[in-house]
Amino acid sequence: MNAIMENITGLKSMTDQMIATDFLVASKTGLKTYAVAIGEATHPEVRAILKKQLDEATLTHEAITAYMVKKGYYHPFDPKEQMRVDLQAAEVALKLAD
Repeated sequence: MNAIMENITGLKSMTDQMIATDFLVASKTGLKTYAVAIGEATHPEVRAILKKQLDEATLTHEAITAYMVKKGYYHPFDPKEQMRVDLQAAEVALKLAD
């Protein structure tokens, strides 16, 4: 990690897994936000634009998920393995905070 990110985050190093997980969580939040905005939109053109953005956000989410599955960071169909990975990531995060 470069010095600027170290200063911003306060971490000496940030793992690829941590970055990907944060990106995935942010992506999920974005999907939910678009869905709510579509439900609240009253103008058809605004709704169409939001639907297009939701489609693009969905593709981004799929790409992040595929990357994480390929790297072994995310196991959506194996809860036991995902729990093991999450516990390991938590231990790394605690060590980085020291």
